[in-house]
Amino acid sequence: SLKILFMGSLLIFLINIFFGFDNSLAVGDLPRWQTLIHLHSASIGWITLSAIGAAIWLFTGNRDVDAKYESRMRMLVWAAVLIFAFYVMSFGLAFSRPSGFLVALLPIFGFLAVLTLWVSAIFAFAQFGKQPVLTTVHWLIAGALLTAAIGATVGMLLGLERVIGQFLPLPGEDRVGAHAGMMDTYLFLVASCVVEWGLRKEETRWSWAGLLQALLWMVGAALVPIAFFLNALEQMLPLFGLMLILGMIIFLVRYGWRAFTHLPRGRGNYSWIFFGTFWLILYMGIFLYAVVGTGGDFSVLPSWFGAVFAHVGFAGMMTNLLLAVVASRGQEATDVLSWGEPVSFWAINLGIIVFLGLKIAVDIRHGAIVMGLGILLAVFVMFRRIQKS
Repeated sequence: SLKILFMGSLLIFLINIFFGFDNSLAVGDLPRWQTLIHLHSASIGWITLSAIGAAIWLFTGNRDVDAKYESRMRMLVWAAVLIFAFYVMSFGLAFSRPSGFLVALLPIFGFLAVLTLWVSAIFAFAQFGKQPVLTTVHWLIAGALLTAAIGATVGMLLGLERVIGQFLPLPGEDRVGAHAGMMDTYLFLVASCVVEWGLRKEETRWSWAGLLQALLWMVGAALVPIAFFLNALEQMLPLFGLMLILGMIIFLVRYGWRAFTHLPRGRGNYSWIFFGTFWLILYMGIFLYAVVGTGGDFSVLPSWFGAVFAHVGFAGMMTNLLLAVVASRGQEATDVLSWGEPVSFWAINLGIIVFLGLKIAVDIRHGAIVMGLGILLAVFVMFRRIQKS
């Protein structure tokens, strides 16, 4: 089941890579449908799908399961891969047309995707009592899926508004923020889960500090849509920022610092986690600047902010860390394209630096080509390794 899921997430990631190359060569503003399919093929098809895979692995890997359990997991995996793939494509179809049947595909597949996420979250929490050792990592991944399910529900309702008109009591023009802010925050839960999972020496029972870290980010994420619905964004943003900072401090003290005790060699979990943690810290800093530094007035953010924010979080933090998970799944076949992992590793991370520099300095997107080639090579290498493992 995990083999199917991770191969599926890598294939959907190709949609993101294709539009990434196209975006980098395009002149002027990008059409909204193109931006959305590029964004969601990463956030849904690559990141969220892989997070479901990480949960299945974590809650299943250390115990025996029966045929009924295996069958249910296989059904969940196939449903997630197919539904998420069609949901990603529906963004391009719906937002490239002002009306018609294709616009209705967005809430249809949105509902199915939300249902899949709620099933995944319920599955994760239902497995707590069946673990030989319930760890903080289990809390983090279960909390991530629950947070994603809530945030995705808001996103699905926004998609439904395109069909039947506005009905959500969201003030102002930035209605998407009620969904996007929560989905951006849930990434911290997934990222810290992978870092701790990859760095821990042994499984130890969850700690109060680890649980507090998970709860700070879960509750903080939930504050975002609440603030939008209550029209209290300005009042709640400082509390949200404080919860982000406290969660990060706990994470760094507990496990984050260990990521930098292993210098990156270009291959193996420690290398991917090294840069994943580096980009995680930077992502938090950019996030806090947007939340606290602007005082809630996002219009003062520079024109390059959105692209930098998304690529630090999605390409830097999440892609490095999820490639560590996928590389672990394919570790029995590390002899397949052995040169490909270090080449892709350095191309991705140096390419992100080039992209950020050019985007901030001269507002061009050409730097994404190096990063994109590295990601494309990593997808090919990891796909082949999972095939062979």
